[in-house]
Amino acid sequence: MLTEELEEIGLSKRESETYLALLEQGQTKIGAVLKKTGIPSSKIYEVISRLQKKGFVSYIVRGKIKYFQAADPRVIANYFEEKKKKIDELVPKLIYTQKASKHLSAEIFEGQKALFGLLANLISDAKKNELYLVFSIAEENKNNSAQIFFRNFALRRKLKCLDTRVLKNIKEHKKERHTKLKLRFTRFNFPQGITIFRDKVIIISWTETPVAVKIESETFASQYKQFFMELWKSAMA
Repeated sequence: MLTEELEEIGLSKRESETYLALLEQGQTKIGAVLKKTGIPSSKIYEVISRLQKKGFVSYIVRGKIKYFQAADPRVIANYFEEKKKKIDELVPKLIYTQKASKHLSAEIFEGQKALFGLLANLISDAKKNELYLVFSIAEENKNNSAQIFFRNFALRRKLKCLDTRVLKNIKEHKKERHTKLKLRFTRFNFPQGITIFRDKVIIISWTETPVAVKIESETFASQYKQFFMELWKSAMA
């Protein structure tokens, strides 16, 4: 029904009913709208007032009597286009406010799907040549779907032209050719499963039920980056 479709785009039930009644009847008095919609007379002017503010309804006066009329349906499209523009302008301001107020936050993600979503979202707006640093994850606990995800994820990082660097322990050293990342080996016994990107540090425990902790902190991430880069300088290619 058209009323339901209008509700889906943001009009209330009564606004939808009133607009459609006026659209069908053309210029008409309030009594005809009341009869058509069944909206109480104590509420109809409030509904019409909201529609007028949106630009969906206008009126003319004839002999001291108001005749109401629905606006051209294309006005609805214009109205929501304007709203979208305002939202597009507002969202960056809200994000900036959020970042300004968020000094430190931590979230826990449990389960394979949650981890996949976390990593995919991490680089969704990544820029060319941004550093993506990884203390490698032990491979033995990854199942087939995880292996497939990480291969696709590596390709996604490559397509975004990220400067991906992975450190592995020397015990894992074997001849392997990587075209999607820079790989080095170190004798240092570091904790595995840590990713650093921008101001976020992701710590992953890839057990039977994988768990990840996302810490968002410029200070924390900066310390981990510094630690990673110190190891990177002395690591073997």
